[in-house]
Order: sequence, then C-alpha cells, then structure tokens
Amino acid sequence: MDKVEHGRRLYAEAHFQLISEPFNVFIDHMTDAVDVVDLSGNLLKVNGAFEHMYGWKESEIIGHKLPVIPPDYLREAESLHDRVKNGSKVSGYETIRVNKEGTRIHTLLTISPLIDKKGNVSGYIGISRDITEQKKAVNELTFMDQLTNLPNRSCFRDRSQAELNKVQGSQNKVALILVNLDRFSLINDSFGQPAADFLLKEAANRLMRSIGTGHVLARVGGDEFAVMCSNRNQKRDIIQIVRNVLRQFQAPFHVDNREADVTGSIGISVFPQDGQTFEALFKNARAALLQAKRAGGNTYCFYDKNHEHPRVDRYQLASDLKKAVQRGELEVHYQPIVEVERNIIRGFEALIRWKHQRMGWISPAEFIPLAEETGLINPIGLWVIQKACHDMKQLQRLHASPKMIAVNLSPLQLENKQLPKQIRDILRASGLAANRLELEITESSIAKNVETAIETLQDLVTMGVQISIDDFGTGYSSLSYLKRLPFHNLKIDKSFIQSGKVEDEAILKAVIMIAHQLQKKVVAEGVETFDQFELLNRLHFDYFQGYLVSKPMPVELLSHYVNQYATKIAEIKMV
Repeated sequence: MDKVEHGRRLYAEAHFQLISEPFNVFIDHMTDAVDVVDLSGNLLKVNGAFEHMYGWKESEIIGHKLPVIPPDYLREAESLHDRVKNGSKVSGYETIRVNKEGTRIHTLLTISPLIDKKGNVSGYIGISRDITEQKKAVNELTFMDQLTNLPNRSCFRDRSQAELNKVQGSQNKVALILVNLDRFSLINDSFGQPAADFLLKEAANRLMRSIGTGHVLARVGGDEFAVMCSNRNQKRDIIQIVRNVLRQFQAPFHVDNREADVTGSIGISVFPQDGQTFEALFKNARAALLQAKRAGGNTYCFYDKNHEHPRVDRYQLASDLKKAVQRGELEVHYQPIVEVERNIIRGFEALIRWKHQRMGWISPAEFIPLAEETGLINPIGLWVIQKACHDMKQLQRLHASPKMIAVNLSPLQLENKQLPKQIRDILRASGLAANRLELEITESSIAKNVETAIETLQDLVTMGVQISIDDFGTGYSSLSYLKRLPFHNLKIDKSFIQSGKVEDEAILKAVIMIAHQLQKKVVAEGVETFDQFELLNRLHFDYFQGYLVSKPMPVELLSHYVNQYATKIAEIKMV
C-alpha cells in the first residue's frame, strides 16, 4: 500500500470513529447498500451490501469520492447533499447510479445527515436500494421503454392496430416504418454498454425530430425503432419522412468524446396493399428492412413481394452446414491482390464459399454467423487456412509469383489460445514459409479483448506470419491500437474507395500518411472502376484488390490466371 492510500485509510478510520460502534455493526448488517461520506464527499465506510450491489470493495474506494454517481447526475447529487448539509433528510428519492462495470441501476435513495456531539452536520449516510427490476416491470405494465421513454413494442402494436381500425374502408394510407441502426453492435464492442445506451437515446431524439408530430414512434427491439404514419395519401409523403430520418443520421454521434458514424436502414410497408393487420404490416416492413440491409444500409426500401427472399430456417441451415463440413462441400475461392506501383500480383485473398445442394450459393454473411454460433468456426477456419496454404504452395511450384496468401480470421478464432500452434503445424505440413501467410483481423474482433488479441498476434508475428487489419474505418477502435498492435498492413474498407466524396478522400490521405509513418502498407478493397484505380495512384496506396482486376475464382483457374494477368494489368496501366 503506498503512502497516499495509507493516508486515505487512516483519514477514513479516524473520521468514522465519530459513529458509535453499535451503529457501525448495525450498518454492516443492513441488506440495503450503505455509504458514509464526510462533508467533502470522501468515503468513510461502505457495507457488504454496497460492495455486492455496486461491485467496488471498500478497500478500493475508501477515502475517495463516491464512484457510483454517473457524470450526468453529479449536479443532482450536489443539490441533494446541499439539502442534507442544512440538516434535512432526503427520503425515497428515485435516481440513477452506476456499478463498477458501468451498468446503470435504478435506485431508491435515502440520505441522512450525520450530527456530531456539538450538533453540527459532519457528514452524510446514504442508503440505496436497487429497484431496476421493479421499474422494468412498471414500464412494461405502462407500455414504456425504460431507456428511451418511448412506447415499447406492446404499446406500439395496440396503438397501431387502433389506427388501422380507424382507417378501414377509407382512402387513407398508413405506413409502418422500421428503422434499424447500421453497425450498432460495434458500439457495444468498442465503447461499452453505457455508451451504447446513450447513443440509443440520442437516436430516439433524432427520430422524434425527423418525423414530426402526429405519428407514433416506438422502440421495438435492441437497436430497432418503428414509426406508424397516418393519413399519408401519397407515396412521396412517406418518402419525405424517411429521407428526413436518413438526413438526421448523417451527422456523427458524439460518444465518449469520440465521433461514431451510425447510419440507419429503413423498411416500409403500406396499408392496405401490404397488409391489413399490424402483424402483416410489421412482417412485411421487416422484409423490406432486410432488403435495405442487403443493399449496404443507409437507405430505405418499400416492401415488394416480388423481391422478398424466402425465409431461411436457421436451424436447418446450421444442420446442413455441419453436414457440408463433414462432406467436404465447402470451397475456397481466391481474389488477386495487386501492387499498385509495379502492377504485379502480390498474392491472393482466400474466401470461403458454400454451394448448398438445394439452395445454391449461400452468402458467407449468412453462414459464417451460424458457424460462430454452433462452434463450427474453429474447424472451418483452420480448414480454410490449411487449404489456402496448400494451394499457394502448389501455385508457387509452378510460378515464381505470387508471394503470399491472405486468410480472414473470425473473432472467435482469435480467442483460441491454441491458434499459433495450430498454424505452425499447418505451415510445416504444407511447406509454405510463415512470411507467405497473412491473417486478416477486423477492428471489432480486437476490441472485445485487446490484451488477449495482442498476445496471440504477437505469437503469430514472432513466428513470421503477417497480420492485416481488415475493413479499417468501419469500426470504432482507438487509433492508439495502431501503436500497440503488431500488424503489417491496413486494408481500407471499400465504402471509402467507392464513395467519391471529397471528405472520404481527405480521410484516406490522413490514414495513409499515418500508416506509412508507422512503416505499414495500405491495401484498398473493392476497386471496381478506372477512376477508383486513379485514386489509388494519387493517394499512394500500396496494394489493391477488386472486380477491376478479377472476381474471386476457384483454385483450378489460378494457374491460368497467373499466366494471363499481365494483359489485364497492361490495359489498366494504359488508361
């Protein structure tokens, strides 16, 4: 224990002697959380119930300021303490407190003054009770969402059905609009739950501003909101509302003194043509929302039964995926990675593909999450690395190039402590040199457990394996990670390459400058046009990949492609 901490403890012990021993024992046996502070707000004592409720041990916080008050409630707390300073008692006060993990707790608070022998107020005693579950139950009974104070899904359903009953037989249209926040899970991963809750409340405020009055707005899921718009006679009226919503989400959110770009995807169904009950309209609005998500997000789609994808039975698909692994039905396709300056193939990225026996090609966006949920991701991921290393070694025997193969790592693979040993065994079996293998990780996979990720990556780098940070710019990891993480390349997400916006080009310049100063290479993804290729030259990218050069191809075509690619590259160079 250092001198400062020791001094705090002696200070607390000396001041707590003002309280009688029987009262001390009484506090320790109370089932409600108790804290005792002096007039300056320094903690003198907490009981066991406080430690259990808030997560801090007395030894951690004694002599410090009370740590359970959220920043946005500090002014309220000061006001309560001022009342108690004058000898008053605050009883049955509902407020918000926060535990050690950052979770907010609805609290019923009582604060009483401590009176010394001279009759003066010498401190305060606070008694707090967790009423989070009671508040939740009350909110559910009153149909309110406790975080945003918007109607919840039950209330929204009842009010929407009542509106539909009113317009039956009229010419009025009613639109049900679903709004889902794009990439919201990254906020939870990178910023934590309190920040994510703050963003949801701010999103609710923006939605209220964008839709105006006369409509029902509700929070119907974790990061999903719904709007019931009445008396919309023209489709353009609905379009105006959703454009207002999208416009409100263009400005970045400010979370923990950082900017977070979170856009919205919107699905719309219209009464009566898309359904005459709430359930039908909600189902079809969700189908339209999924269509907006597939289009890349930050857009809206009206329900169109001709474009509705058949509903996939996830349980059956998971079972089929397990069988596909056992039967060897998965494939690895390869997309070239090209050096910008010399126009030569640097290597290939290995991309997993699955052709279902009945449903045809299944998107990795659908079956990779299933693989992660069912525990198949580790054997599948290792198989892809093994196959890619073997195929690349075979290709190297036929040609002097390419030099490397890149393979994506799932966040769950990165948590596997056996990963470095497993990769070492794969490299030894295939004969591929470690520096010819490049593993790609995303920002969000790092953010979940930074220290574990760094340790695993350092083991791989020591082995000689190359590391790339994939989809850079879409997550919210601190730039300080770039200094701490062992990596060799940054892969810039295609949204920056394809946008054509001046502000995105400015961001690219800054990122490339930082990367090059750190002696890292920069790779552009999703290059599809000659204009985008010219951007790479102008900004001094190191490598690129995309449909401009080639779509991913099966291994059987690699040898032919390596022989013929010079013609394609020459065409690009001449333009």
